[in-house]
Amino acid sequence: MSIKALWNRLTRGSRWSWIDDRYRDALPPDFDAAVMTIESRDRLHAKQGRSTARFVFHRNERRVSVYLKRHFRLPWPARVAATVNPAGRHSPGAAEWAHLERARALGVAVPEVVAVGERIGPWGGLQSYLAVAELPGRELNEILPGLRDSLGPEAFAALKRRIVPEMARMAAALHRARVFHKDLYLCHFFLDLERLARDPRDVALTLIDLHRLSEHRLFADRWRWKDLGQLLFSIEGVGGVEPRDVLRFWKHYKREAAPRRPDWHARMIRLKAARYSDHNRR
Repeated sequence: MSIKALWNRLTRGSRWSWIDDRYRDALPPDFDAAVMTIESRDRLHAKQGRSTARFVFHRNERRVSVYLKRHFRLPWPARVAATVNPAGRHSPGAAEWAHLERARALGVAVPEVVAVGERIGPWGGLQSYLAVAELPGRELNEILPGLRDSLGPEAFAALKRRIVPEMARMAAALHRARVFHKDLYLCHFFLDLERLARDPRDVALTLIDLHRLSEHRLFADRWRWKDLGQLLFSIEGVGGVEPRDVLRFWKHYKREAAPRRPDWHARMIRLKAARYSDHNRR
């Protein structure tokens, strides 16, 4: 790269964005220009230079509800890398977009990306955003106790016999490719309640929050234990979850992922879950 080209990047900056054509007509025409300044208090979480909030847009008699993740202040290494190589996609928004598409390609249901973009510079600035379509469901940790109370014992047990193998299939699909979620808690599995209401046999799960997703060819077992230890830890105290559900998950996971020495893995996963429990109590 010439000095002149680098100087232009430093002083002028650059930007890129992508919007799914299926949602474009529902978004404001100036969405990309205004996305970093629009405000919403709906389910707002903001800290350390980043925020997540729910936005509902109406346009052309269409409506779209999205969760918008924005990153306003990023570390200097990422800023420098983006300035030198704007096509590298160095921001969290761009990275999570890639993670979502990677998981989708592996057969794991993930949220639909509505829009994504980066602001690079001037003078080493870097910001990003990622908008994903709101899911028609709720987190399993929140919904299972209510389903247990509203359904009869037999119907609830039958529902879990459909949910648990699908969770195992999703986790195994990632792990077979040496790809790991790193936040594989029960709250990151969403169940589509609309489809379930239409047909109790229709279990549609979606995996969310893939911002930490990574591939690890070396020491893959360590990350397997982390993922499954997190999941085992996260079911503690959730009404309606029983030991037989854990055994069913492991049975299906073993069949799908085919890990070597499964008994050894099971012990390591239990140890990992116990460490999370101890840390949480402290």
